[in-house]
Amino acid sequence: MLGVITATLLVAGSLWPEPRLELAWGVIVELLRLLPLILIVAVLAGWLAASELAQRFRGWLTSRPGRAILTASLIGAVTPVCGIASVPLVAALLRQGVPVAAAMAFWLSSPITDPGMLLLTAGILGWPFAAGKLLGAFLLGIGAGAVVQGICHWSPQTRWVRQEALEQDAPGSSDTGCRVHFLAESTATFLLVLRWLAFALTLEALVRSHLGDAGFIAMASVEGSWAVPLAVAIGGPLYIEGYAALPLLRSLIDMGLTPGAAMAFLISGAAISLYSALAVWSLVRPLMFVLYLVLGIAGALAAGWMTDLAGLMGSG
Repeated sequence: MLGVITATLLVAGSLWPEPRLELAWGVIVELLRLLPLILIVAVLAGWLAASELAQRFRGWLTSRPGRAILTASLIGAVTPVCGIASVPLVAALLRQGVPVAAAMAFWLSSPITDPGMLLLTAGILGWPFAAGKLLGAFLLGIGAGAVVQGICHWSPQTRWVRQEALEQDAPGSSDTGCRVHFLAESTATFLLVLRWLAFALTLEALVRSHLGDAGFIAMASVEGSWAVPLAVAIGGPLYIEGYAALPLLRSLIDMGLTPGAAMAFLISGAAISLYSALAVWSLVRPLMFVLYLVLGIAGALAAGWMTDLAGLMGSG
């Protein structure tokens, strides 16, 4: 069903309101470019499901929720795992009893930055801005995880996570059973990510093609504290790959965009964009999904306003 919806949206977007075959071609090219990442994620998910070392790691995470949230936030802030790629990894951990609070911490912190992004951000917008973004990702993960832990602490995991995300065949005890389980988990993960990634890329292309340049021009022209909410409103649904967004934001800052609005745009665009939100929606129930959006928006707003207050001006 999801494949049919994706194909329908892609065809409709490419033909209406005028023929734009480059839209469909762009989605296909981007999907092909991401195939190696999908394969890596699928293999990692299989390893998480079958490896004894992974089982000990999961046991360490499930022992104390606070430690799990802190670890998930730290790992998320420094690793290059995008939203949709986190689906099988988080699903495998949730099935083993890792708290949903730790999953939330990882979801919101992981897409925002990584070592390569940190260096590029520092080169384009300055080290204070880059360090602030890294700190914002880490604190957003911790804060979101703490809120979710407070809400979900006394509730069963099945109230917040979709049942299909928690279902898993029991692994065999023999080497053959482990290999079969590894292959089954890897194959299921590959197909899951491929379907959702194609859907996310299609939605992203449709939103971007209809928004055009008007939103960015408006974002640069707004002054005062309202610039940050506008940046979140534009950056949230419109995912722009972080490496491509940095030169654009540098130009917009030169045109008058506040650094806080730039920070809010980057954080919201990574953490709660259509690209990342679909990943969360595929695993959690609607109430937890709404909480994810609220926490992501609040975190992006706070990061933006704090950036302006701290004066983290980008340098050329």
